[in-house]
Amino acid sequence: MGLPQAGLWLRRLWVLFQVALQVAVGKVFLILFPSRVKQHIVAMNQKNPHFSYDNWAPTLYSVQYFWFVLKVRWQRLEDRTEPGGLAPNCPVVRLSGQRCSIWDFMKDGWAFKNNVNIRNHRNLQDRLQAACLLLDRSPQCPVVVDTMKNQSSRLYAALPERLYVLQAGKILYKGKPGPWNYHPEEVRAVLEKLHS
Repeated sequence: MGLPQAGLWLRRLWVLFQVALQVAVGKVFLILFPSRVKQHIVAMNQKNPHFSYDNWAPTLYSVQYFWFVLKVRWQRLEDRTEPGGLAPNCPVVRLSGQRCSIWDFMKDGWAFKNNVNIRNHRNLQDRLQAACLLLDRSPQCPVVVDTMKNQSSRLYAALPERLYVLQAGKILYKGKPGPWNYHPEEVRAVLEKLHS
C-alpha cells in the first residue's frame, strides 16, 4: 500500500542527498566547462523544436532548479500507478468549478497536447485561470484541473509531466517522466491499436 512513513522519509533524505550532489556537481561543471555543458544539453534536446539553451541556461543548477527537481523526485517516491493496474480515480475540477473525478473523462478519451508555461498556483482560481490558457489552444480533449491537494499529480507521479492512456479504470500505458523522457509516438501507437 505504500512505504511506511519512516521508510518514506529515509528515501526522501537519500533523494535530497542525490539532488544536492547533482546540483553541486552540475554547477561546478557549468562554471569550469560552460561550452561542453552547453553542447551536452543542446544534444539532449535536439528533438524539441521549442528548446532554447539561452532560456534554460540561467536557471540550470540554481536554487529554484534545486527545489523543483527535489519536489519532482520526492513526488515520484509516492507513485502508485502501474501499467495494467487500476487507475487512481482522483478528484479534479472542471473549468466551470464543478468537482468530478478523473474517470469521468475516460468516456471521451484523454489526450494532452501543446505545452504552456504557467507559474505555480496559490489557489484553485489561479489553477482554473491557467487552464483557460489551454482552451485558447483548442485542445481536442476535455480540460480539467487537479484539486489544490494535488492528489492526481501525486498518485500519477505526473510532475512535471507524464503521459498516460487510461481506459475503463485501467492504466493501458504509463510513459516515463517528461519533458526529456516521454514519447508521444508511443501514446499514438497505443491509441491507434485501441481504435483498430
